[in-house]
Amino acid sequence: MPPSMIPSYGNTFMRSKRMRKIQWDESLSIGVPLIDDQHKKWIQCLADVTAAVELVQGPQRIAEAIGFLLDYTRTHFATEEKAMADNQYAGLADHQAKHEQLRKTLADLEDEYKEEGATHILAESIGNFMANWLVTHIKEVDLKFGSFLREKGVVLAL
Repeated sequence: MPPSMIPSYGNTFMRSKRMRKIQWDESLSIGVPLIDDQHKKWIQCLADVTAAVELVQGPQRIAEAIGFLLDYTRTHFATEEKAMADNQYAGLADHQAKHEQLRKTLADLEDEYKEEGATHILAESIGNFMANWLVTHIKEVDLKFGSFLREKGVVLAL
């Protein structure tokens, strides 16, 4: 899939010559320490991809940053989905479907970067797409899960 064909999450993805940078702030907190900590780490993964591109680091460093981002995405989804299942979250199926949609997109991108190499254009596309997806997903989907856990008195700590 060429970088220009990366699907959007809502209408937030725009191809640009600059990478979108996101920083953690309280608007991204869902009030669940474990998940918030993982979101912070995910944002750091995105910052690493951005740095690899903007500092014009070589393909090996870009590949490492992308690989870690993709692996961490899988880890985070497993954590969220287990917490949802363990607590009988009614929105689990919908949340899993959103995660699965992203997993498929990331699998395509992973295949592309393994086939063509970790180019700056691909890294920029992945970084921008993931930054937009993550912010939108946290604010539109994960906040609901956080509210559910807090209302039940469930504490997922580090």
